[in-house]
Amino acid sequence: MAKSIILHGGAGSWKDSKIREKAYVVMEKCTRRAWEILNNTNNALEAVVEAVKCMEDSGYLNAGVGSVLDILGNRTLDAGIMTSNGLIGAVSAVKATRNPIVLARIVAEKTPHIIIGGDGADTLARLYGLPPLPPPPKHAVEGYYENLKKLLGGEISRDYWRKILAFIETNENYKKFVGSLANTSDTVGAVAVDDNGLLAAAVSTGGVILKLPGRIGDSPIPGAGFYSSKKVACSSTGFGEMIIRSMPCLKLAEYMDQGMNFEEALDKVITIVNETVGKDTMGFIAVDYMGRIGWRYNTKGMLIGYIDREGRVIVNHKP
Repeated sequence: MAKSIILHGGAGSWKDSKIREKAYVVMEKCTRRAWEILNNTNNALEAVVEAVKCMEDSGYLNAGVGSVLDILGNRTLDAGIMTSNGLIGAVSAVKATRNPIVLARIVAEKTPHIIIGGDGADTLARLYGLPPLPPPPKHAVEGYYENLKKLLGGEISRDYWRKILAFIETNENYKKFVGSLANTSDTVGAVAVDDNGLLAAAVSTGGVILKLPGRIGDSPIPGAGFYSSKKVACSSTGFGEMIIRSMPCLKLAEYMDQGMNFEEALDKVITIVNETVGKDTMGFIAVDYMGRIGWRYNTKGMLIGYIDREGRVIVNHKP
């Protein structure tokens, strides 16, 4: 058995070179930091929480500080964690907490619940002294207005956002409010295994840009955005609705439990995803109990970071 960890910074096009360059720097830093934690503590949970917290703090990935804005210009954040020894916790619709992944761990370790959402989650964060969520960074606000104009101008052709536009068009008051305000679907996550055989998965997101207020995606839902069995840990990224419909992380664990080998299970999951919800919808990372890492995606790219056998930090967004 070998310690292993792999991070993702989201599936999507990654066509914006300026943001991509910043994200690469973030991913290298967070991968290195997570590997140090895994080596020093030999605790997979500590490593994945620190990895995701690092990405949440960056401001250049769609989680924590860098979370995208919804259709009304606000932010709601989701996160979840799970380990192979039964620890599980998640938060949804968080509005005022900088690090939802830390809050998800508090839910798992300090409460009898699995998911806490909305104001109750933010109240819990304040009770435990977690730092507040700062205002969105400039690039997130600029991206919001740019995409809002494209949406209202009919320039966005993808079916997901056309349905949101159709909803707006059928509600006159909603349409006026949105109109007066003026291709991102990434999430961050990490999975790890330590020398004690503990597998851990973590995920955090600001959701899909221009989502309707109150929308909750896959990240706080076990089996969809994250999952850990005794054989494999998984974290997903992409369009939450498609991930919830196909449950890739749960399927991966089931295939491994049935005796399927790691690579075959990864291939089968992405094949089923393509068949059930279509291509250009998601990606996922995984680590198994032997320390093998893997990933699959059906988008143009997925930002990942890991440590190779020579101990080097590898970051890329394409195979």
